[in-house]
Amino acid sequence: MLSWENLIGHAATIDYLKKNIAEEKFPHAVIFSGEEGVGKRLAAEICAAALLCENPIDGNPCGSCESCHLVAAKSHPDFYVVEAEETKTARNIKIGQIREMQAEASLIPINSARRVIIIDGAELMNKAAANCLLKTIEEPPSQTIFILLTTSRSSLLMTIRSRCMTINFDKLTASQIRDALISREVDAQEAERLAVIAGGSFGRALKLKDSGGIQIRETALDTLEKISRKEFSNEEIFKTGAEMSDWSRDKFSDFLTHVQKILRDICFAEILEPYNPDVAERLSKIKIPERKIFLMIEAGAEFHKRLKSNANLRLLAEAYLMKVKKIYQRGWQCGSIN
Repeated sequence: MLSWENLIGHAATIDYLKKNIAEEKFPHAVIFSGEEGVGKRLAAEICAAALLCENPIDGNPCGSCESCHLVAAKSHPDFYVVEAEETKTARNIKIGQIREMQAEASLIPINSARRVIIIDGAELMNKAAANCLLKTIEEPPSQTIFILLTTSRSSLLMTIRSRCMTINFDKLTASQIRDALISREVDAQEAERLAVIAGGSFGRALKLKDSGGIQIRETALDTLEKISRKEFSNEEIFKTGAEMSDWSRDKFSDFLTHVQKILRDICFAEILEPYNPDVAERLSKIKIPERKIFLMIEAGAEFHKRLKSNANLRLLAEAYLMKVKKIYQRGWQCGSIN
C-alpha cells in the first residue's frame, strides 16, 4: 500500500503535504520539482491515494479502503497518469495525450469526490501540448487536482509555472540512500559506494545497482587512467569496443555519463562538490589539461546524441574511445575531430 513511510527523506515536505491534505487546502495545480529518482513520483501517488481515500487519517491514506487499493493497483477510475512516450528522436508528451487527459478531467468523479491527474515528465510536453494544458489549468474542473512532475521547472511555460504551486524535492543525502539500500538487503560496502555516486537520487542508486553501475564507473575510470598514461593502444580500443558491443545502449550511455562526471571532477575538484569523492586519490593522478577535458566532455555529449540513432554500438564505442584518445594525444580542435 502507498504510505508516507515508504518515501525516503523529505520530512518537512511530507509534513507540509499531509497538512494541506488534512485541512483540504491542497492546491488545484501543483508542481513537484526535483532530480530524477528523488521520490517525486512516489510522493505524487501517495498524495493521490490520500486525496481519493475514503477514510484519510491526518493526511495519510488509510491503506485499507477500496480507493487505496485501486490507486495502488493503478486502476482507480478517478486517478489518471500522463507519461512521456518514446519516439525515434526523444521522449515527449504530445497534444493528443493532453487532450485525452482533458476528456477524463471533465468527467464527474466515479468513486471519489474528486479526480487526481499526474503528469510525469511535464517538461517533456511539446509546445502544443503545453499550451493545451495551460487552458485546462487556467479554467480547471472544480473537482480535479493536477500534479505536474518535472526535473526542469524552468523548461515549463512561465504561464504554467505562475498558475501552479511549486514544491521542491531536494537531493537525498548519501546516508539516506545508503540506509535505504541496506534495508533492501544490499551489501553494506556496495550500498556505501552506490550512495556516493548516485548524486542524491535513490532511483539512480537502484538503477546503478541493477546495471552494475560500480563496475561501469570502474571501466570509465580505468579508460581515462590508461589514456592519461598513453597506455591505451588501438588494439585495446578494438578489444574494448567488441566487449561493449554486448552492452545495452543504456549501459553504454551510463559509461559515457561516468566518464563525463570523472572529467568534471578532475577539472573542478577544488571548487565543486565531486561526483566521485571515494576515488579522489585516483582522480588526482589523472593529468589531463583543462582544454582537453572540455573537448572530451563535448565528445561525450556528441556520442550521447549519436546513441539515439540506429548506429552499430560496437562502431560507436570504438569511435568514441578513439576520439578521446586523439583529443588527449593531439589536442585537436573540436571541429576537426571526426
